[in-house]
Amino acid sequence: MIEELENIRNVVDPEKFFGINWYELKLLVKGIAYLHDVGKASKYFQDKLEGRSVNKELSQHAILGSVALGNFLDGKIDDKKGVAILIGMAVVKYHHGKAKPLTSLVEIYDEQEVIEKITVSMDSNYIGWLSKILGEKVNLNVTNLMPRIISWRKNFRRNVEADIKSYMMFMYLYSLLSWADRTDAAFLGKYSFTRVELDPNLVDIYRKKEGFDNPTTEMDLMRDNFYKESISDLNFSIGTIKGKTGIGKTLSTLSLALKKREDVRKSKGYTPRIIYCLPFLSIIDQTYEVITNVLKASGTEPDSSVLIQQHHLTDLSYTSRRNGEIEDYESYMADILLNSWDSEITLTTFESLFHAILTNKRNLHFFRVPGSIVILDEIQAVPPKYWKVISEVLKHLSSYAGVTIIFSSATVPQPFLLSSKRLIRGNYELDRYDVNYFGEMTFEDFKGNVLKEYVQNVRDRGKSLMIVTNTIKSCKELYNYLREEMGLKEDYLYCLSSNIPNVVRRNIIREIREKKGFRVLVTTQLIEAGVDLSFDYCIRDLGPLDSILQVAGRVNRSSEKARGKLVIVELLRDESKRPFSWIYDSTIIWATKQILDKQSWSEPEIYALSDGYFDELEKKGLESKSLELLEALEKLDFDEIGKFSLIEQMRGSVNLPVFLEIDEKAANAWNEYCKLVSKNVDKVEKFEFLAKKKQAIRALAPYVVNLRIYAYPGADGYFLPDIQNGFCYISSDELERYYDRKTGLNPEGDNFYCD
Repeated sequence: MIEELENIRNVVDPEKFFGINWYELKLLVKGIAYLHDVGKASKYFQDKLEGRSVNKELSQHAILGSVALGNFLDGKIDDKKGVAILIGMAVVKYHHGKAKPLTSLVEIYDEQEVIEKITVSMDSNYIGWLSKILGEKVNLNVTNLMPRIISWRKNFRRNVEADIKSYMMFMYLYSLLSWADRTDAAFLGKYSFTRVELDPNLVDIYRKKEGFDNPTTEMDLMRDNFYKESISDLNFSIGTIKGKTGIGKTLSTLSLALKKREDVRKSKGYTPRIIYCLPFLSIIDQTYEVITNVLKASGTEPDSSVLIQQHHLTDLSYTSRRNGEIEDYESYMADILLNSWDSEITLTTFESLFHAILTNKRNLHFFRVPGSIVILDEIQAVPPKYWKVISEVLKHLSSYAGVTIIFSSATVPQPFLLSSKRLIRGNYELDRYDVNYFGEMTFEDFKGNVLKEYVQNVRDRGKSLMIVTNTIKSCKELYNYLREEMGLKEDYLYCLSSNIPNVVRRNIIREIREKKGFRVLVTTQLIEAGVDLSFDYCIRDLGPLDSILQVAGRVNRSSEKARGKLVIVELLRDESKRPFSWIYDSTIIWATKQILDKQSWSEPEIYALSDGYFDELEKKGLESKSLELLEALEKLDFDEIGKFSLIEQMRGSVNLPVFLEIDEKAANAWNEYCKLVSKNVDKVEKFEFLAKKKQAIRALAPYVVNLRIYAYPGADGYFLPDIQNGFCYISSDELERYYDRKTGLNPEGDNFYCD
């Protein structure tokens, strides 16, 4: 823990970031590291390890560490900063569970009798050894500590200059201890990591090899100029690369991050890690492939010490090169290395990053954020109600924790731009398509008129069409209409939704990309961000303006065709006027309709609406949730903080993971998983088993559809097989009943949708 702290000494300002000086921070870390497990030296805990029956209260250990730390720090940190001692005590007390408000430390007094019984049973040799290391006797007295806890708590509550420093201190120490504790146990005290140097010109080498530095078309010339401007200014702490879809932001952003990393290394003597965050899992694989190709072009081997993906579906595999030898880690070690972002470049999700910052749960990677370079690709995908709180947290990290932040997007909401430096000032005006808004239209009218006309047009002219719906049900209905009523052959007709398992979706995207001429894709919003597909025409059901612009990025993507067209309609279920846009926040849809104040726009004109759209959202008071969360951060109200979620759960809905045995690989993965979970596990093998189980679940993931069941008036029921080992298992024998190989899962009901 001390070593990790020393690594960021040149880039973090502890007084402004945490509210304590360097000496106090180091003392706090030292105390936590030595004392967090002191309670394990009790006879009761040792009996528990031996498998003997022990009273649960007497075999606890974290509370002893918390008391010992409070006594150790008392008098060493000024009472005005007593909250730091409380935070240290809370970190230790809850280091195996969820964080609780500091008021819960008063509960220690209620357990005084239990603590005294445990204290009497402590191993005197161990306590003597630890006392020598600390230079003072380990003090487990509760009576004298309680008045001090109350005093420190009062001082914290009287603080009129409330801010998020104390919260940042807690999260950093909480994460650092969680990582160090698990790593020390898994690696038996032999963990080491050798930093890898990366050439700041990796992207330049790749671009030269691919011929990107020698543009031959107008579009390529624009991309080349955009790239050069993107990397021309390294004098920033928060910067924005703003450019439309297809202009080459991925390579530009990566190159900027690599050059900024070298700039920090030379000026501060510290080499930042790069944390590349994306809003959706669907585009992580694609970005990973791009970065892998960049690394290989210069002869850099992209092993795990250089590049990793980290999310809940990541394969638990970690390899690194040491002295020319490839080292492949056991799954339980790989799990720790991946989840602690133990690499030079980590590709992860917004959910992984922001749920490590705004949470009451333990995590192994927040401590990596100070001193790092964080790329936030498509930041507008964050729900508007969280814009203010996230922008404030990012500003604090950048100002006082040495974090460099790069926003990369076609549209960036104002809260994130306020403290950001604009890195692109040139005019890279793309004008690849026209946009028409048709307004409200019933589903039946749409099928019989607009859809029929556009499909006939693209079929006659050998063009391509994408239709983007808001619900899976409407997606399937349109696909079946085109197949059965309009007679489109399946060779030219595709369906994409989260109703289809990921392994199949990847194949569909690959096939669409390779096919030329006439083709029609019916899809849901999963197509919006980053998927490298291009169509001549697109029809999009009304959604948030930023989502519409994301879809527009799939129309004539590289200006390789004649002018494209995007049509927006607001589809209604029937004459009752209930729109399919009900899945979005009504305020967001209202703001979109306010902005779409005419019927037609060019590409530059539709993009110009984004600033007004974001302004409308800010006026509607959506920041109230952010203000509540900021207050919770200031007060260390972990109960309220724990409610933060980027993914909205619909009221009354239930999640159901459905496993589809669609091929032999799926069958093998299921059999391996069932064999594993049926084993009786010894306590000694617990962590290795849990890692193997996690790996087995991830092997199932490509064949899983996450079904969300919900109720609304008039909804039918749903019919699926029973749950086995945590999954609704659909065997190959039952596949035909529940699964359509073109449109995906079919639970025989309409009160569901899929993530």
